[in-house]
Amino acid sequence: MAFVLFVPESALEQLGLKHIKYESKGYFWLALVFAGTLSLGTLLSYFDKKIFDHWFERRRAEKIKDLERKRKLNSVIERLSFLDDREKHWVQYCLYYNVQTLSTKADDVTAQSLLNKNILWQGSGSVLNLPFHIPDDLWQYLQENKFLYMGSEDDQTIKPILDRFRDSLRRDHWMAR
Repeated sequence: MAFVLFVPESALEQLGLKHIKYESKGYFWLALVFAGTLSLGTLLSYFDKKIFDHWFERRRAEKIKDLERKRKLNSVIERLSFLDDREKHWVQYCLYYNVQTLSTKADDVTAQSLLNKNILWQGSGSVLNLPFHIPDDLWQYLQENKFLYMGSEDDQTIKPILDRFRDSLRRDHWMAR
């Protein structure tokens, strides 16, 4: 079709197709437009299935992952209101001194309790000195909302309480002295 429509007149004369071009020119144009439309539709369908579906699927998976992360964070935030004094001191110490990680023995009851409540993550290291880290999302929430915050650095009553708490984490630690 396109050959007959777009080939120069001299070539069509040599092939003996010149009269066909003029007799059926309208049909050739209709067939060309129809074939072009089908080709374009097929190409768009390919892009839709191969490119856009993967992009949408990946985007949907990211949204689901984000919603799951927010749901977990909200459940952890709810648990914060039920912490015992030692657990609160752990979080308060971190906020007061602006440290996200504290180290203690692997079997520390407070660390294990906070770990089971998903308030801490356990790092790798020696059984006698493991880092316990407040996850980034929760850390950001705690800092923004001043959660369990007991005072400013000028407050002289809070500092000894938090220092005694930190010393209690190191009390049985073989590297403490």
